[in-house]
Amino acid sequence: MHLFLDESGNTGLDLLDQDQPLFALASTNLKSEQCQALIAPLLRQNQSEAKYARPKGNKPGQKALLKFFSSAQLDPLAAKFYMADKRYYLITHLIDKLIEPPLHEAGIDLYAGDGHVGLVNVWYYAGHTIFPDGWWEKVLRAFLHAIRERTKASYTNFDAVLTDAMSTAPKDSRDYATGLFLARGRLAEFIGVYTDIEVFDPAVDVFIALINKWMAADSNLLDVTHDRSKPLRRNEAFLRVMMTPVAARVVGYGDRQAELPLRISTLDFADSTLHPQLQVADLVAGASIDCLLAWSGRRPRTNYHHAMRETRLNDLFVGGMLPSPKIERTNAPRAGQKNLVDGATEFLSQVGYFANTKAPPK
Repeated sequence: MHLFLDESGNTGLDLLDQDQPLFALASTNLKSEQCQALIAPLLRQNQSEAKYARPKGNKPGQKALLKFFSSAQLDPLAAKFYMADKRYYLITHLIDKLIEPPLHEAGIDLYAGDGHVGLVNVWYYAGHTIFPDGWWEKVLRAFLHAIRERTKASYTNFDAVLTDAMSTAPKDSRDYATGLFLARGRLAEFIGVYTDIEVFDPAVDVFIALINKWMAADSNLLDVTHDRSKPLRRNEAFLRVMMTPVAARVVGYGDRQAELPLRISTLDFADSTLHPQLQVADLVAGASIDCLLAWSGRRPRTNYHHAMRETRLNDLFVGGMLPSPKIERTNAPRAGQKNLVDGATEFLSQVGYFANTKAPPK
C-alpha cells in the first residue's frame, strides 16, 4: 500500500501557540487519477494545486469543499487523519517526564488503567486552579523552555518557577502539586538525557500513531510519501530510527497499543504539485483543524461549518491526543505487557538511539 501524507498546524515545539493550537496529519491511499478527479472542481484557472485555505474563503469554494467531503470515495479505508491539541500534548510530557518517574521509583505504575491519561486531563482542565493567579501558565512556559534548551540555566529557572507556584496551591490541590514538585532538581536527569528535540515534537508522535492505524488495517509493508515542504522532514532521521528492521513487538496496555518498528518500506518527501494524493491529504488536514476549532467554539462557526458536520470528514478521524473531561480507569495491563513508554524506550535502546547518551531513567 502506498500512503500519501500532509499536515496542518505544524509549529514545531511552539506548543503554546494560541493562533495555531491544533496539529493534524492526514493520509490517503487513493490512486492519482482518483484524487485528480476529486480535486478538479476545487482548482481555479492557473492554479497548479488544491489548498484548503483558498476555496474555504468564498461561497463557491465552500460548496465545492462540501461536495468533496461528501464523496463516497472518502471513507476510512481510503483516508484517515489524526490530531493533537498542542497544549494537551505538552502536558503529556509534563506527566511522562516529570511526574511518572518518581512514581515509578515508588513502585506505582501510572500507565496501568490509563492513569496517566486521566492525570493529563486533570491538569489540562484544572491546572489553573492547582496553580492559580497565572502560575500554571508560568510553569508550562518554564517547562517548555527547559525542553527546548535543555541547559542547566533552563532547569534552574523551572525549579524556581515551580517553587513559587507551589506557594499558591490551595490546600485541596496540594496532592497534585506535590506530585509535580517531586521533580524539582531532577530535570537534567529526566529530560537532559535526550540529545535532540524530536521526542517532544507532536508531528513525530502523530505520525507514528497514524501509521499504526494503517498497519492495523494492512499486514504488508507500507510505502509512505509526505509533502516535502513540511517541517516533518527535520525529524526524518528519527522516523527512520523508528523504521529500523528488528523483531516486531506490540507495546502498551489494553487497547492503547502500538506496533514497533514502523512497518514502512520506503519513506520519501515529494512536491505536492506532482501528486494529487498529497493535495487530498492537505484538504483533509486543513478542514479537520478548521472545523474542530469552529465546532468546539474556539473559532467563529458559520453555516459552512454546520454543513461540514453532515459530510464524511468525521468518519476519517481515527484518533487524537485531545483533552476529555471524562476521567476513568481503563486498559488494565495484562500479563507480559509493557506500557507504551517502557516499550518504546526498550525499542530505541535496542536500535542504538541512546548509543551516545544515557537512556531515560526508569
